This record gives sequence, C-alpha cells and structure tokens, in this order.
Amino acid sequence: MGDNNEVKENQPKDGNSMQILEEALLLGKFGKFHVRLMIATLAAVLASTAVTTTASYILPNAECDLNMTIMQKGLLNAMPFFGQVGACIFTGFLIDAFGRKIFLVGGNIGMFVCAVLNGSSQSYWMLLFGKLFEGIFVSISFGATASMVTEFIHKKVRDRVMMVHASFMSISLVIMALLSWGLLIQPWDVVLWKGCFELHAWNFYFYVCSAFSLIAGISYYYLPESPKFLLSHGQENKALEILKDIYSINTGQDRDTFPIKSLNVTGEYVPTDKYSIKKQLVNALYEVKTLFRRPFLFHLIQFSLQTAVCLLAYTSLRLWFPQLSTIVENYQLAHNETQQFCVMLDEYTEGLSKTAVMKSNITGSDICIPQLSGSDTYINGVIMGVLSLFCISINGYLVSIVGQKPLMFIMLLLCAACSGSLYWTYTSLQIAILISATCGLMQTVLSLQQSILVRVFPTTLRTLTISLILMAGRTGSLLGNVVFPIMLQAGCMVPFLTMSAITVCVSGLVYFLPNPQKNNNAGDQ
Repeated sequence: MGDNNEVKENQPKDGNSMQILEEALLLGKFGKFHVRLMIATLAAVLASTAVTTTASYILPNAECDLNMTIMQKGLLNAMPFFGQVGACIFTGFLIDAFGRKIFLVGGNIGMFVCAVLNGSSQSYWMLLFGKLFEGIFVSISFGATASMVTEFIHKKVRDRVMMVHASFMSISLVIMALLSWGLLIQPWDVVLWKGCFELHAWNFYFYVCSAFSLIAGISYYYLPESPKFLLSHGQENKALEILKDIYSINTGQDRDTFPIKSLNVTGEYVPTDKYSIKKQLVNALYEVKTLFRRPFLFHLIQFSLQTAVCLLAYTSLRLWFPQLSTIVENYQLAHNETQQFCVMLDEYTEGLSKTAVMKSNITGSDICIPQLSGSDTYINGVIMGVLSLFCISINGYLVSIVGQKPLMFIMLLLCAACSGSLYWTYTSLQIAILISATCGLMQTVLSLQQSILVRVFPTTLRTLTISLILMAGRTGSLLGNVVFPIMLQAGCMVPFLTMSAITVCVSGLVYFLPNPQKNNNAGDQ
C-alpha cells in the first residue's frame, strides 16, 4: 500500500473529477471485487453466445421435429439478430441515461425466461418468436456488458482485462460445443401429452443453457452501479461510496481509510441529488447531439460499417459451421469416402431442391430422417473456440510489436485468404481449421476495434455508441444468415468468395481509424 502514502486527502488542484476517479480506481487495485465482476461478465457472455449459437447446433436434430427447410434454418439463425437490430438504438440511449446495472439484470433475466420458453417449443413458429424476443433481451444487456467492465478497471490494467473479456467469447464457443456434444447426442424423448407436448434432447439443451443467463442476472444484481456512470450523471457521493467498498474488498482495509474523500477538484464534500427521470432523459438527449457532430459522427459511421461487414462474415460462418460440418460428416459416412468441399455441399443442396427434407419410401409413407451431427461436428466446434482463443492470446503480444491498426489490416487479409481457400479442402479437419481460423482472426479484429472505440467515445455516449455500432453489426449478421443459404444454393463457393471480397474491401478502411495512442482522451471522460 505504498501508493496510499503519496495520496493526500485534499485533491490536486489540477485535473478533473474523472482523473480523480481514475486515481481512486488505481488505489482500489484489482482484486476480489473484480473477480466477481469478471465471473458475472463470463456468465453474461455465455448467455448471449447461447442465444445466437443454440439454434445452429439444434438444426440437424430439430429438422424433422419442426419440419424445417434450409431457408427456415437460415431465418431461425438470423432471428435473434433481428430482435437486436430493432432494440439496439433504444437500449443504448436508455442505458446511458439510466445506468448499466438495471439493464444487465433485466436483460439476463429476460433471456432466462425466453430460453425456458424455447425449450418448451412444440412448433417452428413458437421457437422462432422465442428467438426474436431473446434477441431483444440480448440487446438490452449486451451493450452494457463491456461498459461495465471498462468503467470498473483502472487504466494500467484496462487493456489486459479487455483482452480477457475478448477471450470470453472463445471460451463460450468451446463450452457451447462441449455442452452440445454432451446433450444433443442423448436419446431423450419424453412424451407428456402425445401430439401436444413432447420433449426431445434439443428441448433439454435449451433448458440447460438457460442457466447461464440466470447466473448472470443474479450476479449483476449483487454488483453496484458503475461509479463512472454515477459521476458523469452528478451522483458524486454515491460513486465515492462504491469506490470505498471496492477498496475495502480488494485490500482488506477499512473503507473509512480510503484516502480520497471527494471526487471533485476542490476536495470538498458536495451534496448531490438523484435526478428525476425527466431530467435524466433531457440530459441524455443533450449528450446525444454531441455524437452526431464532428469528429464523433465520422468515427461512428466508420466503426459501424466495419462492424457490419466483419459480423456478416463472422456470424454466417460461425452459425452455419455446425450444419456444414454435419453435411460433410454425413457425406463421408454415406459414400465411405471424402470429396472436394464443394462436391459434398453441392450434393446436399441439389438434394434439397428435390425434397424439403430427407424422406424414406420404404413403407410408402413420408418419414423424415434427419442428418444428425456426429462427434466430428462437435469436435470442430471445440477447434473453432480453441483457435479463436489462440488468436486472442497471441494478439496481446503482437499488438505491442506491430500496432493495432497494422495488425487489424493483416488479420483481415488473412481472413479473406482462409475463407477463399475452402474450395481446395477435402477433409473435415481442413475445413474446420480454415473456418475456425477465419472466425478467430475476425473475432480478434473486432476486439482490437473495440479497444480503440472505448478510447474515442466519452462515458456519457459510450453505451449508445456501442449500441448503434452493434445495431449495424447485427444488421450484417441478420443479412448474412438470411442470404447465406440463398448463395449456397446458387453455388458452393459463392458465399465464401463473397465474404473474402468484402473482407478485403473493409481492410482498406482500417487506415482511417483514429490512432489509439493519440485519440485516447475522450474515453476517459
């Protein structure tokens, strides 16, 4: 605690309240409180990953139970993003106006309820609308997750913690693949009301995945509001009390020994009143005007365009990967040999043009026989998560050598090369490595972009900005999942070459990104 001796109770005359808050966070160190915060964050990331990933894993299993065509599969994958696009702009504005905590708790609890309803689905349309509302609740909570982490962490470790936060997505992909492997292969069929309420393995899969959002909602309920948010909205003393608690939890010292007694430059205790809802809305609307002025408007447009293109490619590949892997796996089993990637995919799509689902005519009746996923599909899902985690891990070392913008440019070109190389693959492992590498590199690009973003936009605009950019990104995800099966039916390499082309185009925009070393003041305001 040598730093404490250097801090006087009276605040320095130079600087501002946000600089004093940064000093307070530094005195609070990184400890038990932040471990609790990161556990809640991991649960929240798992919950949001489950919302967008569960549908992709159940497609082969539920194909016959829900009578799905390939276009209906694409729509089901896209539906959570449709819900997010519709809610992003409103939730971002409200989170910046009313705080992070209430939306983190409410959003995760809403996801839990929707996941339980999805597990009880007896028809395609019931599951489709359940996914729509899940997407809305993801939008309510997701924008606040990153803000909550950054605003509780002092600058000295913030970049490292954000890299850990970025790795949570990769860890989630591994967990979801293992969970799918453990549950979806089970021969579970429970008939509670024949013809009206029957549960299969994929139903129980939804029930189990609902636990993530429940854990996240409860965890956030017992965490305080962001002190940076409170300070930026005039609740200085409440923010100071939270900082004292963090200091006490992390250091084991009495909260009254916290050296900083005020968060204003005079060092005096200033009474603050909680703003009315009307006042909060008026203040938020006033702040929003700043976002649509230079230089923030240009940055907003660029971040939004890049995110839309990156997520179009990333989400399409990630969510269709289990289905593509299942197609390859079943082709190899049926023919006892392997072929070029496009040969195997084209046979599947040609078969779909003749019949909506596989049917057997042995008994003269239409019997749907689903192409179930084997172990290779789930192992490939684990490979994707591990490769993504590897890309995120080495990024921490490479970024200090190459720099953020050059590294983003290189990784985007590698993404284009990997997706374009799928044409020459023959084995399931080769396909898995190339698709996983594309997704891992793209995820790393998005995390690098986010680390720049939080330095460019101030606290009062950060969540709204993230929500607007996410809205653009979810639009890309929505478009990608709807268009992907259409392009796949037009020709095997059409979707993959299209993704390569647009990725190369967006790599050129990296040059115009703000320099994170020079434009880092706004993010600390």
